[in-house]
Amino acid sequence: MIKHAVCLLALAAAAATSVRAETLASCAAIAAPDARLACYDALAHRPKDAAPEKPSASAAQKPSAAAAPASATATSAQDPNNFGLSLAQQHMAFAGPTSIKARVEAINSGPNGQTYIVLDSGQTWTMGENDGWLSKGDAVTIKRAALGAFLLTAPSNHSYHVRRVH
Repeated sequence: MIKHAVCLLALAAAAATSVRAETLASCAAIAAPDARLACYDALAHRPKDAAPEKPSASAAQKPSAAAAPASATATSAQDPNNFGLSLAQQHMAFAGPTSIKARVEAINSGPNGQTYIVLDSGQTWTMGENDGWLSKGDAVTIKRAALGAFLLTAPSNHSYHVRRVH
């Protein structure tokens, strides 16, 4: 009985959200972009937007709204706090710094043998086992390496593969 109710509920949901292929094809056949978009919006039950404003002569000199998010993306990519985060974590394409310099605030060992390095910038990085060449207070450089990896270079000229945790 419960299985039948679940099946009926699933079928009802699919029927309520499905769009017939013929309806999609009729929207796709519309040549005018605005009319085609209006057709798709109607299928999605999206409310109609207010009519777009026509650009004035002074608006042509101002940066477009599309340019504003691009510049915001470039600004956030240059933020040193984003260094070490993957492109997916940053939700943007690579445009950030290629390296950072920082001072080691703390070095902690985790139960799994990993070493956690906390920098003065607040970033936390992890590496394999600490060999003793890296110490609290060391000025380190972390730079991008091949295949999305990162290398931490200590004052002793030892390099470590690291991964940003926070």
